[in-house]
Amino acid sequence: MLGEDERTLEQVYRSAVSGLYARLRSNYDFIYRKFGEAGMKLIADMSREYGLSIAARAQSKLKDNDVTSVAGYLFRIFKTVTRDKNGSIELVKVNDARVVIKANECPLCFTDPQMCLAHTTMEKAVVEKLNPELTYRIGKSIPAGDAYCEHIIEIRSP
Repeated sequence: MLGEDERTLEQVYRSAVSGLYARLRSNYDFIYRKFGEAGMKLIADMSREYGLSIAARAQSKLKDNDVTSVAGYLFRIFKTVTRDKNGSIELVKVNDARVVIKANECPLCFTDPQMCLAHTTMEKAVVEKLNPELTYRIGKSIPAGDAYCEHIIEIRSP
């Protein structure tokens, strides 16, 4: 095993991200155990608030806020915080109105689809704040038993 001083910057970063995700997951589980459904709403509210703060920063960085640009921004967030070593996450442009981020692993190892939905309120807030004509939803979901997750960003239906 490499000593602390011998780890690469990448190894230190990945370890820190993994540790932060483990702590976040532990916090979510505690809140849900302690407060039940009210706790799940609290997790969703926290995630939404965080997503709005990310969107506020992103608005000055994005040239365009079309479906491709917004999905690309969300994809960049995902790539930054996941352990994507073997292409476990990909951006799939379905058409000009719909983009899917496909993830083959859940970085928080969720087993409860409702917890996943509460957590991904952050992504929904980012997408819908950056462009109110867009919407975000989960298609397939690992916590629901699917082989991968689909984070779908698309133009809102009239």
